[in-house]
Amino acid sequence: MSSGQVQNGVTLSVEFAGICLYVVDRQQRNVSVLMPVADGRVDEKHEDKTNGIRHVPYLLADLANISPGVPAGLAGDGPQFGVVRRLSREEILFEPEERGGITLQPDPLPLPDLTVYKSVIRLKDDPLAPIGRGERPELNVRTILRGGTLVATTVVESSTRSGPPGQDPDWDKDPADWAGSIKWTRPISGNSLTIRIRNWDTGKETPLTLTVPPDGRQVIELKVAILCDENPLEWKEFKRRFQKEDVDFKWLFRLFEANDGGSILKAIKREKLPYPRLKPRGPRAAGDPGCTGGQFQRP
Repeated sequence: MSSGQVQNGVTLSVEFAGICLYVVDRQQRNVSVLMPVADGRVDEKHEDKTNGIRHVPYLLADLANISPGVPAGLAGDGPQFGVVRRLSREEILFEPEERGGITLQPDPLPLPDLTVYKSVIRLKDDPLAPIGRGERPELNVRTILRGGTLVATTVVESSTRSGPPGQDPDWDKDPADWAGSIKWTRPISGNSLTIRIRNWDTGKETPLTLTVPPDGRQVIELKVAILCDENPLEWKEFKRRFQKEDVDFKWLFRLFEANDGGSILKAIKREKLPYPRLKPRGPRAAGDPGCTGGQFQRP
């Protein structure tokens, strides 16, 4: 039994998908999940002169966890009544915070690790620092995960490369079984949880109270994603086609700057920004089939 589950208790389960950057802070024992602004508010042309496709962040919840009497869907199908809350320049706060550090399974996560460039690029700002009106225009959504367990939804196949997956400087050269999404689980006390969604530019907070449905399922499930704005309710018959090249990954470099203040491309000695090559996944594989996030390790 993982640290995110308790016997005869309630589990909070949050799946993260899309172009998320997972900043692993070993000293603070937490993981910050960052989602970049990837729409018309910023220049959609990347530094390597390629165009970025617009992405929208959102929170997907089961209406059965919000309104008593609404039936939950079958476990394999997802919510029978889903609710989408679009996110824009906001922070999700899961409180009260769990004591103790977060556990990664596996560690490191099976995601491209941009720490390989840490000698030449850095995050633009401290992931834990407060954010005020108009600050950090490159950042769209943030949440800081403390306690519980962060689990990859796919198992990385054995590789001929040495070292952990994603920590090779040439991680973008060959197709890999990168995680389609990452799931965070943690125990909660009682049968309900209130999360807060705080807007940085207006200061307004939106509380969202979630309750275990009366069907005996002792879990509250959420999904926080930043994907192309094609199918936010994620009906399986309308899933996007598999893409072997996750070019959308380039948006994550908007969260970084070169240590010398110059070009990121020159700093990492590339003509084009790198991105993951994906191995095909089966039709029932967990996570989004054509989009993955990245990670960055802090001391």
